[in-house]
Amino acid sequence: MGLLSGKVAIVTGGASGIGEATARLLAERGATVVIGDVQDGSRVAKEIGGSFVKTDVRVPEQVAALVEAATSQHGRLDVFFNNAGIETHSPIGATDAAQHRNQIDVNVNGVFYGLKHAIQAMMKNAGPVRGSIVNTASVAGLVGSPMLGSYSASKHAVVGLTKTAALEYAAFGIRVNAVCPGVIRTPMVDSFITDKAVQEQVGKIHPLGHMGEPIDVARLVAFLASDESSFITGQAIAIDGGMTAGIIGARPQ
Repeated sequence: MGLLSGKVAIVTGGASGIGEATARLLAERGATVVIGDVQDGSRVAKEIGGSFVKTDVRVPEQVAALVEAATSQHGRLDVFFNNAGIETHSPIGATDAAQHRNQIDVNVNGVFYGLKHAIQAMMKNAGPVRGSIVNTASVAGLVGSPMLGSYSASKHAVVGLTKTAALEYAAFGIRVNAVCPGVIRTPMVDSFITDKAVQEQVGKIHPLGHMGEPIDVARLVAFLASDESSFITGQAIAIDGGMTAGIIGARPQ
Protein backbone atom coordinates (compact mmCIF):
# COMPACT_ATOMS: atom_id res chain seq x y z
CA MET A 1 0.00 0.00 0.00
CA GLY A 2 1.38 3.42 -0.95
CA LEU A 3 1.36 6.38 1.40
CA LEU A 4 -1.27 8.03 -0.80
CA SER A 5 -3.42 5.00 -1.59
CA GLY A 6 -7.06 5.89 -2.00
CA LYS A 7 -6.41 9.62 -2.31
CA VAL A 8 -7.48 11.75 -5.27
CA ALA A 9 -4.99 14.43 -6.30
CA ILE A 10 -4.96 17.32 -8.76
CA VAL A 11 -1.68 18.67 -10.12
CA THR A 12 -1.75 21.94 -12.05
CA GLY A 13 1.13 22.50 -14.45
CA GLY A 14 1.50 18.72 -14.50
CA ALA A 15 2.51 18.35 -18.15
CA SER A 16 6.21 19.00 -17.54
CA GLY A 17 8.90 19.91 -15.04
CA ILE A 18 8.12 19.84 -11.31
CA GLY A 19 4.44 19.18 -11.99
CA GLU A 20 5.12 16.14 -14.15
CA ALA A 21 7.61 14.68 -11.66
CA THR A 22 5.11 15.18 -8.85
CA ALA A 23 2.18 13.70 -10.77
CA ARG A 24 4.27 10.61 -11.47
CA LEU A 25 5.40 10.26 -7.86
CA LEU A 26 1.92 10.77 -6.39
CA ALA A 27 0.61 8.06 -8.72
CA GLU A 28 3.52 5.78 -7.80
CA ARG A 29 2.57 6.21 -4.15
CA GLY A 30 -1.02 5.23 -4.78
CA ALA A 31 -2.95 8.40 -5.60
CA THR A 32 -5.38 8.81 -8.47
CA VAL A 33 -4.05 11.88 -10.30
CA VAL A 34 -5.83 14.45 -12.45
CA ILE A 35 -3.52 16.79 -14.37
CA GLY A 36 -4.57 20.33 -15.25
CA ASP A 37 -2.37 22.29 -17.64
CA VAL A 38 -2.58 24.78 -20.48
CA GLN A 39 -0.14 22.48 -22.28
CA ASP A 40 -1.11 18.97 -23.39
CA GLY A 41 -0.71 16.68 -20.39
CA SER A 42 -2.52 13.69 -21.89
CA ARG A 43 0.69 11.69 -22.42
CA VAL A 44 1.73 11.98 -18.80
CA ALA A 45 -1.81 11.27 -17.60
CA LYS A 46 -2.03 8.13 -19.72
CA GLU A 47 1.35 6.86 -18.52
CA ILE A 48 0.38 7.19 -14.84
CA GLY A 49 -3.17 5.92 -15.22
CA GLY A 50 -4.70 9.32 -14.53
CA SER A 51 -6.63 11.87 -16.54
CA PHE A 52 -6.02 15.27 -18.08
CA VAL A 53 -8.18 18.40 -18.18
CA LYS A 54 -6.91 21.30 -20.27
CA THR A 55 -6.82 24.23 -17.84
CA ASP A 56 -5.72 27.85 -18.00
CA VAL A 57 -5.38 28.78 -14.32
CA ARG A 58 -5.92 32.45 -15.18
CA VAL A 59 -9.57 31.60 -15.89
CA PRO A 60 -11.51 30.84 -12.70
CA GLU A 61 -14.21 28.92 -14.56
CA GLN A 62 -11.57 26.55 -15.95
CA VAL A 63 -10.10 25.92 -12.50
CA ALA A 64 -13.60 25.24 -11.17
CA ALA A 65 -14.18 22.83 -14.06
CA LEU A 66 -10.90 21.02 -13.30
CA VAL A 67 -11.95 20.44 -9.69
CA GLU A 68 -15.45 19.44 -10.76
CA ALA A 69 -14.03 16.91 -13.22
CA ALA A 70 -11.92 15.30 -10.51
CA THR A 71 -14.70 15.14 -7.93
CA SER A 72 -17.36 13.95 -10.36
CA GLN A 73 -15.07 11.18 -11.66
CA HIS A 74 -13.63 10.08 -8.33
CA GLY A 75 -16.06 11.26 -5.68
CA ARG A 76 -13.71 13.47 -3.69
CA LEU A 77 -10.55 15.59 -3.66
CA ASP A 78 -7.80 14.96 -1.10
CA VAL A 79 -4.69 16.64 -2.52
CA PHE A 80 -4.28 19.75 -4.62
CA PHE A 81 -0.82 20.71 -5.91
CA ASN A 82 -1.20 24.34 -6.96
CA ASN A 83 1.88 24.34 -9.15
CA ALA A 84 1.23 26.09 -12.48
CA GLY A 85 3.40 29.17 -12.91
CA ILE A 86 5.53 31.25 -15.24
CA GLU A 87 8.77 33.20 -14.86
CA THR A 88 10.04 36.26 -16.72
CA HIS A 89 13.36 38.08 -16.35
CA SER A 90 13.81 41.85 -16.53
CA PRO A 91 14.64 44.76 -14.21
CA ILE A 92 11.59 46.49 -12.77
CA GLY A 93 12.17 49.69 -14.73
CA ALA A 94 12.16 47.78 -18.01
CA THR A 95 9.28 45.40 -17.30
CA ASP A 96 6.33 45.78 -19.64
CA ALA A 97 3.01 46.34 -17.85
CA ALA A 98 1.30 43.53 -19.75
CA GLN A 99 4.14 41.15 -18.88
CA HIS A 100 3.80 42.07 -15.20
CA ARG A 101 0.02 41.60 -15.24
CA ASN A 102 0.34 38.17 -16.84
CA GLN A 103 2.91 37.10 -14.26
CA ILE A 104 0.55 38.09 -11.45
CA ASP A 105 -2.47 36.60 -13.21
CA VAL A 106 -0.88 33.15 -13.54
CA ASN A 107 1.18 32.97 -10.36
CA VAL A 108 -1.11 34.76 -7.90
CA ASN A 109 -4.64 34.71 -9.28
CA GLY A 110 -4.20 31.14 -10.52
CA VAL A 111 -3.11 30.02 -7.06
CA PHE A 112 -6.01 31.90 -5.47
CA TYR A 113 -8.55 30.21 -7.76
CA GLY A 114 -6.95 26.83 -7.03
CA LEU A 115 -7.17 27.42 -3.28
CA LYS A 116 -10.77 28.60 -3.51
CA HIS A 117 -12.11 25.67 -5.49
CA ALA A 118 -9.95 22.99 -3.81
CA ILE A 119 -11.09 24.19 -0.38
CA GLN A 120 -14.73 24.12 -1.45
CA ALA A 121 -14.33 20.52 -2.64
CA MET A 122 -12.37 19.37 0.42
CA MET A 123 -14.94 20.85 2.81
CA LYS A 124 -17.36 18.21 1.49
CA ASN A 125 -15.10 15.37 2.70
CA ALA A 126 -16.16 13.61 5.89
CA GLY A 127 -13.97 13.24 8.95
CA PRO A 128 -11.44 15.37 10.80
CA VAL A 129 -8.82 15.13 7.99
CA ARG A 130 -10.21 16.67 4.84
CA GLY A 131 -7.24 17.43 2.61
CA SER A 132 -3.83 18.86 1.88
CA ILE A 133 -3.03 21.74 -0.47
CA VAL A 134 0.54 22.47 -1.55
CA ASN A 135 1.37 25.69 -3.40
CA THR A 136 4.52 26.23 -5.44
CA ALA A 137 6.25 29.40 -4.28
CA SER A 138 10.01 29.92 -4.67
CA VAL A 139 13.10 31.11 -2.84
CA ALA A 140 12.16 34.32 -4.69
CA GLY A 141 9.14 34.37 -2.37
CA LEU A 142 11.43 34.42 0.66
CA VAL A 143 14.14 36.88 -0.40
CA GLY A 144 14.62 39.59 -3.02
CA SER A 145 15.72 38.47 -6.47
CA PRO A 146 17.27 40.93 -8.96
CA MET A 147 15.79 40.74 -12.47
CA LEU A 148 12.77 38.94 -11.05
CA GLY A 149 10.65 41.78 -9.65
CA SER A 150 7.27 40.59 -10.91
CA TYR A 151 8.08 36.94 -10.27
CA SER A 152 9.35 37.66 -6.76
CA ALA A 153 6.26 39.72 -5.98
CA SER A 154 4.05 36.88 -7.19
CA LYS A 155 5.82 34.27 -5.11
CA HIS A 156 5.80 36.43 -1.96
CA ALA A 157 2.04 36.64 -2.54
CA VAL A 158 1.83 32.84 -2.78
CA VAL A 159 3.52 32.55 0.63
CA GLY A 160 1.01 35.03 2.07
CA LEU A 161 -1.95 33.17 0.59
CA THR A 162 -0.56 29.91 1.95
CA LYS A 163 -0.28 31.17 5.51
CA THR A 164 -3.70 32.83 5.42
CA ALA A 165 -5.49 29.79 4.01
CA ALA A 166 -3.75 27.54 6.54
CA LEU A 167 -5.06 29.68 9.40
CA GLU A 168 -8.57 29.92 7.98
CA TYR A 169 -9.02 26.17 7.41
CA ALA A 170 -6.88 24.42 10.05
CA ALA A 171 -9.94 23.88 12.23
CA PHE A 172 -11.64 22.13 9.31
CA GLY A 173 -8.87 19.59 8.76
CA ILE A 174 -7.40 21.18 5.64
CA ARG A 175 -3.64 21.75 5.67
CA VAL A 176 -2.00 24.31 3.36
CA ASN A 177 1.74 24.58 2.79
CA ALA A 178 4.12 25.98 0.18
CA VAL A 179 7.32 24.63 -1.31
CA CYS A 180 10.00 27.18 -2.17
CA PRO A 181 12.43 25.70 -4.71
CA GLY A 182 15.81 27.12 -5.61
CA VAL A 183 16.92 26.73 -9.22
CA ILE A 184 15.50 23.43 -10.47
CA ARG A 185 16.54 21.88 -13.77
CA THR A 186 13.23 22.10 -15.65
CA PRO A 187 12.34 22.86 -19.28
CA MET A 188 11.49 26.42 -18.19
CA VAL A 189 14.94 26.92 -16.65
CA ASP A 190 16.62 25.29 -19.63
CA SER A 191 14.86 27.78 -21.91
CA PHE A 192 16.38 30.68 -19.94
CA ILE A 193 19.83 29.17 -19.38
CA THR A 194 20.89 27.34 -22.51
CA ASP A 195 24.66 27.41 -21.98
CA LYS A 196 25.92 24.39 -19.98
CA ALA A 197 28.79 26.38 -18.48
CA VAL A 198 26.35 29.01 -17.23
CA GLN A 199 24.16 26.25 -15.80
CA GLU A 200 27.14 25.00 -13.81
CA GLN A 201 27.77 28.51 -12.48
CA VAL A 202 24.12 28.84 -11.49
CA GLY A 203 24.37 25.51 -9.72
CA LYS A 204 27.24 26.83 -7.62
CA ILE A 205 25.11 29.54 -6.01
CA HIS A 206 23.56 26.68 -4.06
CA PRO A 207 25.84 25.60 -1.18
CA LEU A 208 25.34 21.97 -2.20
CA GLY A 209 26.98 22.96 -5.49
CA HIS A 210 24.36 22.06 -8.09
CA MET A 211 20.85 22.79 -9.29
CA GLY A 212 18.00 20.71 -8.00
CA GLU A 213 16.02 18.20 -10.02
CA PRO A 214 12.21 18.06 -10.33
CA ILE A 215 12.09 14.82 -8.33
CA ASP A 216 13.67 16.63 -5.37
CA VAL A 217 10.66 18.93 -5.14
CA ALA A 218 8.23 16.12 -5.95
CA ARG A 219 9.40 14.16 -2.89
CA LEU A 220 8.72 17.12 -0.62
CA VAL A 221 5.27 17.67 -2.15
CA ALA A 222 4.41 13.98 -1.75
CA PHE A 223 5.41 14.17 1.93
CA LEU A 224 3.27 17.26 2.51
CA ALA A 225 0.39 15.57 0.70
CA SER A 226 0.57 12.51 2.93
CA ASP A 227 -0.56 11.92 6.50
CA GLU A 228 3.11 11.71 7.52
CA SER A 229 3.06 15.53 7.59
CA SER A 230 -0.18 15.71 9.58
CA PHE A 231 1.16 18.35 12.04
CA ILE A 232 2.57 20.67 9.37
CA THR A 233 0.52 23.57 8.02
CA GLY A 234 1.08 27.21 7.11
CA GLN A 235 4.72 26.65 6.24
CA ALA A 236 6.83 27.89 3.32
CA ILE A 237 9.55 25.27 3.07
CA ALA A 238 12.73 26.06 1.14
CA ILE A 239 14.14 23.27 -0.99
CA ASP A 240 17.13 25.12 -2.34
CA GLY A 241 20.39 23.32 -1.67
CA GLY A 242 21.05 25.72 1.20
CA MET A 243 20.71 28.91 -0.86
CA THR A 244 18.62 30.81 1.69
CA ALA A 245 20.64 29.60 4.68
CA GLY A 246 23.02 32.56 4.37
CA ILE A 247 24.75 34.82 1.93
CA ILE A 248 24.30 33.58 -1.64
CA GLY A 249 27.59 32.37 -3.04
CA ALA A 250 29.07 31.57 0.38
CA ARG A 251 29.87 27.96 -0.48
CA PRO A 252 33.48 27.13 0.46
CA GLN A 253 35.70 26.35 -2.52
